This record gives sequence, C-alpha cells and structure tokens, in this order.
Amino acid sequence: MKQEQSKQEAFYRGQSFWLDTVPGSLQPRTPLSTDTRCDVAIIGAGYTGLWTAWYLKKHAPDLDIVIVEAEIAGFGASGRNGGWCSASICGLEKQMDDPATRSEAIALQRLMIDTVTEVGSVCAAESIDCHFAHDGHTSAAVLPAQLERAHEYVAHMHALGFEDDYRQLNRNELLEWCQVEGALGGYHMPHCAAIHPARLARGLADAVERQGVRIYENSPAAAYDNKGIATPGGRVDAGTVILAAEGYSGSLPDLSRKLVPFHSIMVATDPLTDQQIEATGLTRRFTWNNGRHMVTYGQLTADRRIAFGHRGRYLFNGGIQRNFEPSDPVFSMIKEELLRIFPVLKGINITHTWGGVMGVSRTMTPAVCLNPKTRLGWAGGYFGEGVGATNLAGRTMADLVLGRDTERSHALWVNPDKEKALNQRLWEPEPIRWLGVQARSKWMVWTDRAEAKESRHAGMMNWAMKNIFP
Repeated sequence: MKQEQSKQEAFYRGQSFWLDTVPGSLQPRTPLSTDTRCDVAIIGAGYTGLWTAWYLKKHAPDLDIVIVEAEIAGFGASGRNGGWCSASICGLEKQMDDPATRSEAIALQRLMIDTVTEVGSVCAAESIDCHFAHDGHTSAAVLPAQLERAHEYVAHMHALGFEDDYRQLNRNELLEWCQVEGALGGYHMPHCAAIHPARLARGLADAVERQGVRIYENSPAAAYDNKGIATPGGRVDAGTVILAAEGYSGSLPDLSRKLVPFHSIMVATDPLTDQQIEATGLTRRFTWNNGRHMVTYGQLTADRRIAFGHRGRYLFNGGIQRNFEPSDPVFSMIKEELLRIFPVLKGINITHTWGGVMGVSRTMTPAVCLNPKTRLGWAGGYFGEGVGATNLAGRTMADLVLGRDTERSHALWVNPDKEKALNQRLWEPEPIRWLGVQARSKWMVWTDRAEAKESRHAGMMNWAMKNIFP
C-alpha cells in the first residue's frame, strides 16, 4: 500500500515544477463511492471549479456543494501554467476594437483589473501562501516591428481610457526592469502578479473543504445532465450542475468540438546566483515576455528560478499528451529562446520540463454560461490567460447560480450567443481543424522570421495575421 501511494505521489509531482514543489501530500482525496445529493455539483477541481465553490460559500454558506475531479485538485492547467495572475482576458482586445461591444468590453477589462487585487486578498484571508508578488508585467521588444506593435498597443489602450494602466518603456526604462539582449523598449502593465500556481490551487481546495465543500478525487465524470453527474463510484444528484473541466472538456459529452486542448510547454532552471540575478536585472518578481507572435512567457520564482514557457501545440483530433520526455526537442528550443533573451545564463541547468493543456474555444474568447431553466452551466476557454480570469469567472458563476444582480452577472462574457449552448459544435471537424491550426502556427513562425530579417514582406504577413489568421 505504501509503495503504491509513493508511486502516486511521484506521478503527481512529476507533472510540473509547481506540483513537485507544493508543500504537503498529493495523495488523492477519497473518491466518490456511493450515490449522494447536493445543491450544486461541479466537474473539475481546478481554478474555475474551486473559485466558483469559494464564492458560492461566501454568499450562501449553507449550500451543499460537491466537486468531482478525475485526478487531484490542481492536476490540470491550474498546476502547470506560467504563474501569471494577470488582468488579461483572451480576445478582449478585439471586442474593445469593435464599436458594437466596446463599452461592455471596457467594463469587463475594468473588472479584470480589480481581479488581481481580489486574488491577493483572498489568499491573504485564507492564508494561502502562493508566493503572490504583485509587481506587474513587462513586455520587451527587440525588433523594430515589435517595438512598433508595443507603441501602437499602449496608445490604443490609452485611447480607450486606460492611461494609468499601461506605460510605454524606452530602451533605458526597459533595462531598468530586465537586461534583455537587444532591448529596444516595450511596455509595463502593473495589473499582474507572479504566483506559484499549484500552491494556489491546492490552497483553494483546502479552503473550500474547510467551508464544508465535499471534494471527491480520482472520480472522473463519465456522464452528466442537468440533474447530476455520474462517476464510476456513484452518482451525484444536484439542483445545479457546473462543468469546469477546461482543457479536459473534450472527454465530456457535447464538448469535444466546443473547447479543444492546446498544449503549453515549460521549463524551470536551477536557482539563479546573485551574479546571475544582477546580470539579468530580474530583481523583482514581475512577469515578462518578448514581442514575438509565437508567445513565450516567464517569471522569476520565489526560490529564484526562471520558469519559462511557450504555448500553442495542438494534436490531431484534440489529443492530449500525457508524458513529456526531457529529451523532447521542444524543451531544447525553449531553452535556446531563454538564452536568446538572457545570454548571460549560458550553461544554466534545466531542472524541470513539463507540459499541459488549456481549453480553447473557436471564438478565442472565454465564456461563463448558465441556463437558468435547466440549471446546467459551464465556464472556460481561457487560452492560457486563465489564472486571473478564472477568479472573475468563479465570482460571476456564483452570482448566476444564486441569482444575484451584479455588474458581473451582466458582463460581456456571460451567456454569449455563440457559446452558451453546450451542444454547439463550433470547431471544424478534423482534418480541417488540425490543418487550420498548423497553418496559423507556421504563419506566426514565418512572420517572426520575416521581422527578424526586416524583410519587406513582414508588413504583409502581419496584415495576414490580423485578417486571415485571426
């Protein structure tokens, strides 16, 4: 028995640097082994499900809530992400560009700006030590085209009323934040915190359990309807059912072409020495990225490592990669990119390599949906920007479940027409889907290369990025 538990512990800790370094045991909670009833049943013990449960209990302490989880709390994206608790929501910029949705999108952005502070406040109240460092986000440009995009982005956000929320950086100002090789400038946004994501997920699970929420781990949802959830060990009957499986939503009926899994890949280094900290300029725990189309992202962890990653890999038919071998060439590519940004780190050792999936909707925007008649709801589709957005989604879902009339319950992402029905198959069938995703990824790589060469075709390729491969 002890040997089996040891294998389980090693398996879960091997899923990411974050899970490997989370305090306490990762032994699964007791699985569901009988039929039961509750007021609200939730599929998924990641951020969305846990935040929903936390806010439901905050506003209605007597609610009986059950969460069923296929693995352990924080097993999915909540325990494998880049640790950016950011005010960003995927797709919101385009909605702010559109006159038809601009005012609602701006209001949603304001809610997200407040969300970063809200997460820190809850962590403090619940004594969740997730290494929360509210030092903001810095984007670095090392090519003229990247600098132009950064300038245009900041100017556009200022024009929308966010003058105090985005600050353009010239070369010297950027170098005060980090010693990026070839730095030309960039911008800084204060509404972002670097965190240890698995500590947050595990801490939230403990917090909702203290409030009386029942969490059954190793209890995958085999089926669901608006009256409950079936697992191998028993059924949960409930007045309200919430689906919060995010990147694993494809395993649930009706969601295989609604949210599809994209993989994000990460590495973590040895702790940096004092000399390396000084050479990189990473004296504060802000999050950072470069200005490439193929997004890379990083942070300095509380124990002075660099956690650095790259997102976007999609497998045919929505496949999920279960094992990530350290010898996978993608990890060498990520390390090479890190050394291009900080060549002073040449020779640094990579201690952890991992990957995981995030849920992506066809509209490239997340949604929070609840049918008030059937009492069946879902939330997700964060596309790699979910650490902060899940908190607002959880607060919003709690409002919807309880019928609370708030600014959140009327927000732009609540029950959008294209997303609200679970059975909408928005993603194209294979192989069209795979070919489309591959074409977009290749075009992003080619556009980055064209910009690096300062090719005269780069402008046309960027136009295509916005208009043909949105």
